[in-house]
Amino acid sequence: MEVHVAQGQAPVLVEPDDLRRFRVVAAASPDQLPGLATELGGVVDFSGPDHAWVAVDWLLRAAGRDGSAEWRAGFDAMQAYAARQGWTREDPPALRGHVVWLGG
Repeated sequence: MEVHVAQGQAPVLVEPDDLRRFRVVAAASPDQLPGLATELGGVVDFSGPDHAWVAVDWLLRAAGRDGSAEWRAGFDAMQAYAARQGWTREDPPALRGHVVWLGG
């Protein structure tokens, strides 16, 4: 599962059925972080250039798997694993992902 972000664009969830990995892919460079952070606040909150918190409620909506109990069980298992690693936040609920910067 990847969250793709770029300045001036809404975030996009890619490969929502891949529940074995989670990262944020930024079509930008780390020096554009302040602008991205402002635009994406509430969905993606950066904790420096290496990691970002992604809102759980947004992930659930963006996945579009409302009717799939199997997918939800897989997502819940991914979230439980992330919690054991310290990669979750309670308020507001979010998952932490590594940021991959595609810009120079």
